[in-house]
Amino acid sequence: MKTDYVGFDVEGKSLRIKFDRAFLRLGSVVYVEFSTEQEPIAVSSQERLGAVPYSVKWIAPSEWYVQLTQGLKLSPDFPQRIQDEIGAYISRSDIDAALARFASCVRMEHFYKTNEVAKNPLTLIYTVLERLDVCSRIKQPEVEKALFTYHEPLVSYLYLTCFDRLGQPADWETFGDWLVSSSKMAERETALTKISAGLDQVGLAAALHSHYNTLYGVRSSFFRFLGEIIPPDVRRELLDSIEIHRLKNPPDLADLASATDEEKEKYLFKRRNDYTHKADFKPSAGPPQGRSHSNHVQEFHAEYWTDTSTNDWPEILNKVVRVGLARYLLLAK
Repeated sequence: MKTDYVGFDVEGKSLRIKFDRAFLRLGSVVYVEFSTEQEPIAVSSQERLGAVPYSVKWIAPSEWYVQLTQGLKLSPDFPQRIQDEIGAYISRSDIDAALARFASCVRMEHFYKTNEVAKNPLTLIYTVLERLDVCSRIKQPEVEKALFTYHEPLVSYLYLTCFDRLGQPADWETFGDWLVSSSKMAERETALTKISAGLDQVGLAAALHSHYNTLYGVRSSFFRFLGEIIPPDVRRELLDSIEIHRLKNPPDLADLASATDEEKEKYLFKRRNDYTHKADFKPSAGPPQGRSHSNHVQEFHAEYWTDTSTNDWPEILNKVVRVGLARYLLLAK
């Protein structure tokens, strides 16, 4: 065994000792011994009584500086930040319990991988909090005034993108990763049993992608949020903020059937996608005296035309996202 000097960083404390560098790779687990004063005094590649396991997070080979980690440690202010945003809908004990569960899912030996934390629900929570913060900043009076009719459509769009984010399955993966993931083998086999024989390679790829989308696509995540994440009373409040009237084209102008809840949900998804893919925004009429924003849009079709109004936007969307984030944490317990 050949040993050379290695400088270890153990939670900000330095220890320089001789060590077999062959054992050191990103993700390698080593065992650190501490003095009674909690100073690191030894590092071993073998488990020892009283030694604490750490994994290698980074190696600077030019000077053989090795950073060790015990895995994910949450910032002390992270739970408080969540409570500040959604404390009206969830208790602090429930927040702490959910965060502890999520943090425990981060594997110490894989912590150096960007994707290990990116796939963890903690990242989802962080991104939704960031989106809420951005919306709060955009809603400052001077910003709202500068954006004028662009303001409400932009803020509403940002809230709507949180719907599919919060509706994503915890084990969400990209289509490429799903195709090769060993943990998704059963899902792929299920898909293959449903695919018609005789398809060419393009047809097979399209069928697999279609099956993937039913599980992990933006559309399925968006509607899962509406149907499974937010409670029924909040969903009702959201859908009641949308009014869709259909009338026959002139000269008849007869009223057609009122929009169903399903059609209103489809409108929400369409509004999100139109802004994303078509740069299409629905200008707001602005907040009347003492009221929130109202949005009023008419669209004409071959046999009928529609008159769509959204009321109390983006305020209702703000509430729905906050309730949805609270529910996401509660369902994860």
